[in-house]
Amino acid sequence: MHEEVSRSWWIAVSRLTVLVTCAGLATSRIGLLAHELVGHGGAAVAMGGTVTDVQLFWFAGGWLRFEATGGELLIALGGIVVESIVGLALWIGLARRTSLGGRIARAIGAALVLHATWYLATGTWHGFGDGAKLHRELGDAKWVVAIPAALVTVAAGYAAARWVLGALAATVPGGRRRQIAGTAIALVVAGGLQLAAALGEVQLRRDTTYAQAMRREPDRLAARELAQWTEQQTRAGEAPTEQARAEMQRNLAQRHAQFPFAIVLAVLTILAVGAGAVRTRAVPAAAITTGLLARCAVICGGSIALVIAIDAVFH
Repeated sequence: MHEEVSRSWWIAVSRLTVLVTCAGLATSRIGLLAHELVGHGGAAVAMGGTVTDVQLFWFAGGWLRFEATGGELLIALGGIVVESIVGLALWIGLARRTSLGGRIARAIGAALVLHATWYLATGTWHGFGDGAKLHRELGDAKWVVAIPAALVTVAAGYAAARWVLGALAATVPGGRRRQIAGTAIALVVAGGLQLAAALGEVQLRRDTTYAQAMRREPDRLAARELAQWTEQQTRAGEAPTEQARAEMQRNLAQRHAQFPFAIVLAVLTILAVGAGAVRTRAVPAAAITTGLLARCAVICGGSIALVIAIDAVFH
């Protein structure tokens, strides 16, 4: 009897892991297409520009190159705007859906808002990605954008956790402790798989354009100043040793050091998700149906295939 209960528990956890993995991958891939093509690409065309190149990672992010005579800031923020609009539409539009699928879809909306505002907040503060231009233009006033965006990120994390975690836990049989353990395992495994796939692909591709875009402004400044210093020393007939370069690099890193905004926001977001989990509403037990699992898997596979196909068109 104990073995039978244990087996049913592991089957439920496995099904939940597959469901969360598929939902996460589908969200990130559809979000990527909306962000890059509709957001940046649509904004570039609307501003009278043209899209010249697109690079989409199968499991990670991507970039879009365009030619335009104006509106660069609007184009840079177009992806964040579109992602936020889609996320809010899902969150508001599915407010009355209380089925497991409906709750997951609504939580996906909150996740899109969370990603968009996280990217805006950290990018604006540290000067990378879509927030790099805003970082340069705002200067010391970057907090005007970064702080409000960060607050939305925390709120989205709390709302998503409160809405969906109870429903996910209800798919795992057993008492509350076993439900919490099963849900935690599913989320950690699903998140780990997606993170490993994304980081692994970035490492394998070694895309210099993407790497440069995601580099923080202080790091770019330090690298530029190090290159200038090295050139000056070499011209003066005193080519710096590796030890001297390392020392200069440390000094420049300290000179351009920033408040660890992204780390603080990550901690606050995790705490918000934890608070949402504690406050999640009890949901009647309901197993994950094969139909829901199949639909989610098809959407996941289709979204990845679509990203691969569109990327192939540009290369």
